Amino acid sequence: MSISFSGLASGLDTSGWVEALVSAKQQKIKTFQADLSLIKSTKNTLNDTRAVFNALRTSIEKLTDKKFGGTFDLFTQNSAKSSNEDIFTATAGAGASRQSYDVQVQQLATFTKAISNSSASSVADDNTKLDSLGITEGSLSVYVNGVKTTINIEEDDTLGDLKSQLAAANINAQINENGVLTLSAFTEGDTINIGATTDTSNFVSLIGLTSQDDGTYASTNSLYKANVASKLTDVNSGFNQQITEGTFSIGSATFTINENTTLSSLISQINNSEEAQANAYWDDTTGKLTITSKKEGASYINIESGTSNFTDVMNLTTTQRDADGNIISTRMFLEAQELGKNAMLTINGTSITATSNTITSDVSRIEGVTLTLKGVSTPDDNGTVTSTKLNVSQDTSGLVDAVKGFVESYNNMVSKVNQVTANGADLDGETSLTSIARTIKNYATSANTSNGGEYKLLSQIGISTSKADGTSLSTNTATLEFDEAAFKKALEEGPESVQSILAGENGILSMMENTVEMSLKASVGFFDVKQSTLDTNIQNMETKIKKQNTKVEHYRKQLEDRFSNMELLISKMQQNYSSFLAG
Repeated sequence: MSISFSGLASGLDTSGWVEALVSAKQQKIKTFQADLSLIKSTKNTLNDTRAVFNALRTSIEKLTDKKFGGTFDLFTQNSAKSSNEDIFTATAGAGASRQSYDVQVQQLATFTKAISNSSASSVADDNTKLDSLGITEGSLSVYVNGVKTTINIEEDDTLGDLKSQLAAANINAQINENGVLTLSAFTEGDTINIGATTDTSNFVSLIGLTSQDDGTYASTNSLYKANVASKLTDVNSGFNQQITEGTFSIGSATFTINENTTLSSLISQINNSEEAQANAYWDDTTGKLTITSKKEGASYINIESGTSNFTDVMNLTTTQRDADGNIISTRMFLEAQELGKNAMLTINGTSITATSNTITSDVSRIEGVTLTLKGVSTPDDNGTVTSTKLNVSQDTSGLVDAVKGFVESYNNMVSKVNQVTANGADLDGETSLTSIARTIKNYATSANTSNGGEYKLLSQIGISTSKADGTSLSTNTATLEFDEAAFKKALEEGPESVQSILAGENGILSMMENTVEMSLKASVGFFDVKQSTLDTNIQNMETKIKKQNTKVEHYRKQLEDRFSNMELLISKMQQNYSSFLAG
């Protein structure tokens, strides 16, 4: 009889036995992991609930922050309403008196303008490039007695080149001392016509070329050499006089001209300067510089010549200098400035003059109110000027929105606490949390006897608990409802009492805020204490899982070693048996 073994030695499924035995030990790890998952879920639920309480605190603070005053106090916010915003608009601060005013605007404030006394640029001549005048390359159609000639304007063409081409077509072109271009027929009796719809150059439209009664054409716009791209100190810049390097002043700002300064860059510097308080503009059609004050009112723009002659060349100042260029005397051309106007208005019959269309309280004497004038009050058909009403009243919009936000956050808190403390929920049995919620709910429904005003209950100012009406068994009578109309009425009839019951020192929301604050307080509040406990439990459970994993791996190693030794013994027995048979 022969004995045989399957497998490596014993023929047994030792690896399967190891896994089965180890799996039994791992059941404890799975229990720990389930416990850990439950603790983490509880922590997440706690954090979600904390967020709801944070939101409630924020919504309450919008109403109780009146203690900080100013812009934080929603109870003192005012609105200013104009009965005709084409005449003026208005804003009101917290200190404004709540009453009505009659306003009439006789005159708006305007800006002062300083315009060059005469053109600062030289008139264009035959050497002036057409592109420097803004004339683009392309075709220009001219007709003499109906016969068409196409003039081709190239990129580098000068005014002289254009005149030559026109002369070849029997048309005479001349520029007078004022920069006006005229076109006429060389031959008396010939008829000329300029321009066609097929032209690709902007020549006709740019210079405003129009037909005259005598059959000639003349430009509406004058042609001047200087333009915004001109380097100011360049001998060929096109100005009537060469501009020197140096400084000049506008407002309280000083500007410097060097060899690289262009008219465009200088205008940008002026317009971007706060100290200059002015905007500059170069008019190509007149060759003049315009400087407009950024401040309204009847005040001159301060323009001073410096080491540069720029303001003299622009015909805004006149300066006498010695041989070294030092100023002997200088004066501003006041006649070159179109003085702005002051605003004129009456408020409740009192005349007011202002240098700006923005009328602040120091000018109007209406505390906390700013008017922005938009138009002038005009008489009706009977010559009667109707006043525009200014009504200053309490601005309830922010207050109403804040109360709505509070009611929403309060209801979210009630719903959340009910959800997380329900039977079997993550925070089931947390009596501290349910106690906090109960205290807050009691404040919402209890009378506030410490309030000296006429209102003692939130329900008296439009904030009440939902009422079961018999039609639905699911009505949640613990939540709040907001009656905006009732709230506004209470606010109108007893504003101080509304403020007191909500946000007074012992007001209902003030007491709610204290309770919510205590629950959220660092280290000692409910949420921090509970989270600390959960964090400790999580850490302990993770340590248990780690230790148990180590034990299981050690147990696996012991089993594997024992079965391995068994296989070795069986293998030796088989070898000895084989040797015995062979002997």
